[in-house]
Amino acid sequence: MKNNLLPSLVGVIVSLITVWWLHGFLLVDRCLDSGGAINHKTNLCMGENGQVIELATSSGVLAIYCIVIMTVSLVSGSLIRKLLKR
Repeated sequence: MKNNLLPSLVGVIVSLITVWWLHGFLLVDRCLDSGGAINHKTNLCMGENGQVIELATSSGVLAIYCIVIMTVSLVSGSLIRKLLKR
């Protein structure tokens, strides 16, 4: 049972960390593309005149996140299973 649970658990954790990093990267990229700058103390996108630029997550990006989660989880789980069989 442990051999089946561990690879799946590691796969899910790795995929969540990957999506967390990807989400932060895409938000910073979208902020810079809109002419803003990231305030690292508050993690807000600030415009040139000091206004806060709101960055919404579109449904297309959410679909990409789902695909990334499934793919990374499957690949990392498979790699862990192969390593444990050795």
